[in-house]
Amino acid sequence: MAASHPSDLAPGSHDPALALALAYAPRDARPVFQDLFALDRRLADAVRQASEPIIAQLKLAWWRDRFAQSPAEWPKGEPLLARLAAWDADISRLGGLVDGWEQLAAAEELTRDVAIAFAGRRARSWAVAASALHVAEADAVVAAGMRWALADLAQHCASEAESALVRAVAADLGHASAESPSLPRNLRPFAILGVLGGRALARERPMLSTGGDFLDAVRTGMLGR
Repeated sequence: MAASHPSDLAPGSHDPALALALAYAPRDARPVFQDLFALDRRLADAVRQASEPIIAQLKLAWWRDRFAQSPAEWPKGEPLLARLAAWDADISRLGGLVDGWEQLAAAEELTRDVAIAFAGRRARSWAVAASALHVAEADAVVAAGMRWALADLAQHCASEAESALVRAVAADLGHASAESPSLPRNLRPFAILGVLGGRALARERPMLSTGGDFLDAVRTGMLGR
């Protein structure tokens, strides 16, 4: 955001919640999760590392242009694009994830509407990944994604006031709950992150910050809920 923004919003290999969730991904499904979160991280870096919002917008525009094209038109030499092109899904819908990051970058302040729109677009990118894994349960996937996206936003806000705003939004939308929608086994990483996100929002703390969080994540990884 122009005035203040989260310090490092997209999870990377250093993110313990993501690492734990990916550990429960079936081997044949794991690349899709890795690609999705790598894209999210690239977009986050474009926002976080830019000295001015216009610079972030220019970088994000490059990705938006790619998702507006057919993969056959994509430039060669970008490994992440090459991996995304292999998805069996309508990957043009990932342009919505770019839009979410651009809206966050351009916002003068974090408002309720910005938080909902940003988290929603992040969550809907999960539905694109689910379709690549031939799972059509978009509503449950997006619900789990909203829990994670709001929790991730809340724990990386620039101030406690912004974090409190995000948690209030989650509570109003019914996402501040340790319960998360049940998902098929090949979407187990999403189920884990949804549970961790809901717990973090309900308890007003970062994800995977207590032993109870870890046990709940492991239980979800093993049983699916």
